[in-house]
Order: sequence, then structure tokens, then C-alpha cells
Amino acid sequence: MKDSQLIAEFGLTEEEVERIVSKVESGDLSDFDPSKTMKGRPMEQDPMETISFKIPRSRVKAVNRMAKEAGISRSEFVRRAIDNELIALA
Repeated sequence: MKDSQLIAEFGLTEEEVERIVSKVESGDLSDFDPSKTMKGRPMEQDPMETISFKIPRSRVKAVNRMAKEAGISRSEFVRRAIDNELIALA
């Protein structure tokens, strides 16, 4: 997914994205309100698909622990991890 597609998906301008990125990279997370995070499957316009893959049990335990600490489901944790990689590699 291209940067322009991600920006359009989230309804932001490039300037807004740059401002957010600058703040986050400097460690300023004041714009983020974790209480507004929605639990469960995201409401996507794009149809959802199920994927299945194997990972070591130790990683499953780590994912479960981190998801629990973050107050999100394991699926949401994995979705966020994938989104973060897609953005980082774009």
C-alpha cells in the first residue's frame, strides 16, 4: 500500500501525517487517547480475510502477554503489528 493510499484511508493530509510523525518520533504521545481505542474487529470497507500461519509457542505466549497488557485482543495486536510494518516499509 502506498503512502497516499494510507493517508486517504485515515482521512489525513500529508501535513497532518508529518506533524503526527514528528511528535511521535520525539516521544510526544499527547495527541493519543488510548480510551478511544475500539476493541474487536475493525470496521473496514475492504472485505476481511482470515490468514493462518505457524509461529513458535514462545512468540504466541509473548503476543498474548503483550496484547493483554495493552488491553487488546491477540488479533488486534497482530493487525497492528502488520500495519506498523506496512507503514515502515512503504
